Amino acid sequence: MKVSINIRLLLSLLLVIAMLVPTQAFATTGLDEEKNVVHYAALGDSLTYGIMFNSTPTKPSVGLSFADYIAQDLQRVELLGSFEKPFAVPGATTMDLLTALSQPETQFKLQSADMITISIGANDFLQVLSTDPSKLQNPAEVAKIMKQLTENYGASMQIIRKANPTAEVYLMGYYNGFYAYPPEQQQPLIQLTNTVNEIIKGIALATNSHYVPTFDKIAEDYPTYLPNPSNVHPSPAGYMAIADEFWKQIRTNLPVNTTRIAGENRYETAIKISQAGWKESAQSVILARGDDFPDALSGAPLAYDADSPILLTHSHKLDPNVKEEISRLNPQVVYILGGDVAISPEVEQEIIDMDIKTHRFDGEDRYETSAKIGAFLPSSDTAVIANGTKFPDALAVASYAAENAYPIILTKQNEMPKASAKLLKNYPKSLAIGGTAVISENLFNTLPNATRYGGDDRYETASIIARELNPSYKAFVSTGLEFADALTGSVLAAKTDSSFLLVHPEKMQDAVLEAKEDLGIYHFTILGGPKAVSPSIEKELQGVK
Repeated sequence: MKVSINIRLLLSLLLVIAMLVPTQAFATTGLDEEKNVVHYAALGDSLTYGIMFNSTPTKPSVGLSFADYIAQDLQRVELLGSFEKPFAVPGATTMDLLTALSQPETQFKLQSADMITISIGANDFLQVLSTDPSKLQNPAEVAKIMKQLTENYGASMQIIRKANPTAEVYLMGYYNGFYAYPPEQQQPLIQLTNTVNEIIKGIALATNSHYVPTFDKIAEDYPTYLPNPSNVHPSPAGYMAIADEFWKQIRTNLPVNTTRIAGENRYETAIKISQAGWKESAQSVILARGDDFPDALSGAPLAYDADSPILLTHSHKLDPNVKEEISRLNPQVVYILGGDVAISPEVEQEIIDMDIKTHRFDGEDRYETSAKIGAFLPSSDTAVIANGTKFPDALAVASYAAENAYPIILTKQNEMPKASAKLLKNYPKSLAIGGTAVISENLFNTLPNATRYGGDDRYETASIIARELNPSYKAFVSTGLEFADALTGSVLAAKTDSSFLLVHPEKMQDAVLEAKEDLGIYHFTILGGPKAVSPSIEKELQGVK
């Protein structure tokens, strides 16, 4: 089947659309500045509605669409003011959208939106494919379909821009939903999809909107993203992948936002972190000593694997508020990090008296304790090596190690302790965290297939890890001078797919700002109160002078 389309005609139509769109200045951020929130409206077909297939496809179901995932992400970072789908109809064509937008009530709903996403256009030819596929073999019919699509989509954008000239509008391009077809059937349909995408891209340009491509992203893993070879609808993973493509552009038009999780002290901050990440309950809890770091440094991967918060305790007394939080979480087991000196038998007994089991990880020293924690984790091919006499590097990498189930194996600067060396034999690859002042070059050369991630100081090391190993548009921030907040927050950072950065409480480091710029971070979760991370640092993260 050969497809021939009059490109000149389509270009001329797009030029007309550009001339008809209102000329008011467009917003640069799409933000309700007084409330610091975004009001989001989604328009479109089944991809906005949420028709989906799970990983074991039998029949379609309704779930979260890419628009829902976008709204969830805005909600997580406290940027969502409102979210609605004024028009989201499976099977909808551009004519259906135009008809809906012609209704005053639909226009009214769009007037207060700061951000609008649209998925429309593919059904204009998919409906023909399902009812009369022979038409798609006629170039004149195909050109007619594309001309109508261009006119309807363009007219829809004119209505949207007249109703709301300042909203940030994102138009979705389509992916190849026919990857399982034989090549001779697939290629003409891909050509049609590409033509639709070119039209949408042109309309985005003509209306000062944003075009969001999805073709290449979905092509990276068709079986995962489109699990039913005979249906074009994505899996939940596919919708998340589409949402990520939108985020690449949405984030550039969002303000840098911050939230702070803090209590009166490190014990209270750990409780607040627990409440933020485990709102109802937790299967288990990790309990670490709050006034010293050695036994706790390797705890983040264990906590992430068990989906558990890390709480802190005094060595000889369980804080009543911590005890209350453990009771709220109602865990089956509490994992205790360290021996009797770190957390006394009396503290453990208090937990047992709550009818909760305990499991203690303890060794003769921090290195053996670390090795026992590492041996408890699921198998992986990589170990993280960090200095056990200093905490910053281990905590800078903690969220990344946790999310990948890599054990954090502790070492001395020039010598690998016996327990650490024994565990390390199980891993063919390793990541050395920090410069030669914490892991010497001689020791580094003995590590299995090692890669070093280290900067001039703890702040640069954390920045390098964030940029090269754990990039995200969201980041957790903790003081680099104390261990507690970084330890307890690292698991929540991993749980929310966030990078992790260390800052000086009062002085902004260039490495932190470089990471912010390189990663395009739009949200920072600050751990601890103003003494841990000062308001001046928070303002610099926001970009406020």
